[in-house]
Amino acid sequence: MDRYRVIEKFAKEHNWQIGAELGVWVGVTTFHLMRNTKLKIYAIDCWEEQPDNPEYHWQYNEKPKWSKGKDFHPWDHKKNEFLFRHNAEKWKDRITIIKGRSLDVIDQIDNASLDFVFHDSDHSYPFVKNEIKAYANKLRPGGFHIGDDLNWDPVRQSVAEAFDNTHTEIGKGCWYKQKSLWDGG
Repeated sequence: MDRYRVIEKFAKEHNWQIGAELGVWVGVTTFHLMRNTKLKIYAIDCWEEQPDNPEYHWQYNEKPKWSKGKDFHPWDHKKNEFLFRHNAEKWKDRITIIKGRSLDVIDQIDNASLDFVFHDSDHSYPFVKNEIKAYANKLRPGGFHIGDDLNWDPVRQSVAEAFDNTHTEIGKGCWYKQKSLWDGG
């Protein structure tokens, strides 16, 4: 099961109303959720190069060694942002776009306001772990951290450490952890 179907499944099972997607790219997950749920989404992405990020090059300019895909094209951030914003127009009442790095814009989301956070932004270690910990307070009691790309070593290490290996794997490289079931938020 792909990431967007995992989120859709949980949204329907738990009657979710609102979540945040960290790293939206062109909106594959966001728009699937718009078509198949009644969710409201904070769509967060910086859509820019990150010269201060030592992991940037391997994530965006070359095929990551953990990626199983055969094709790779370096990211065109301006084009990706344009496509997302253009396609999001029809759901402007349900999508709130926040441009910026996930850890830099966290104060734009109220504490205990989200049913889930989908982590799919910077895939480096320890960024993923730090992002999980930072966004824990944004979740309501019983809310979920969800992510994908668990087959990428930096993601796997970050998730394992953030949750002391108590997360659950589901679908194609997806993982989740319910807030009320772990210490730290």
